[in-house]
Amino acid sequence: MQTMAVKFTEADYMKLPEGFPAQLVDGMLVKEAAPRPWHQTLLSRIHAQLLEQLPAHRVLFSPVDVFIDEFNVFQPDVCLFSAGAEPGPETERVEKPVIVIEVLSPTTKRMDRFTKTDIYLRAGIREVWLVDPDQRRIEVFSKKAHVSVAAGAVVSRAGGVRIDLDRLFRVT
Repeated sequence: MQTMAVKFTEADYMKLPEGFPAQLVDGMLVKEAAPRPWHQTLLSRIHAQLLEQLPAHRVLFSPVDVFIDEFNVFQPDVCLFSAGAEPGPETERVEKPVIVIEVLSPTTKRMDRFTKTDIYLRAGIREVWLVDPDQRRIEVFSKKAHVSVAAGAVVSRAGGVRIDLDRLFRVT
């Protein structure tokens, strides 16, 4: 017996109920468990640092759908948008972000690092930041470079923002 692999599309994804915890990755519907508390703490700290530098409408955190193409709809942990992007009450879709930030989790780090980063960059997103809680570092990927920062601050070339790693990873 032959098995056919059916790819889900953006149209299929849009039929899911609002808030359904899934992403569309290479035509596969990927449902993930809720993140660990430390992941959410880091996400809150990243968001807070970014809000010190940008207006709220330019920094959105998950869940927000980023439509890449017919077979990829991602929900990055944090999205940074260009200065002209200001969603209103009737906005159904956001533009593609300038920067996406993913906080790595044990269950998602392979997909975030090897699948989604490549797809983000091919789609024209200028920087992908991978926050590694275990290594206490942030890796910044762009089409031209890959930089790993484990001390001081990460400074974006694309969005003009920075994240202070000491503030981010401190344990209180």
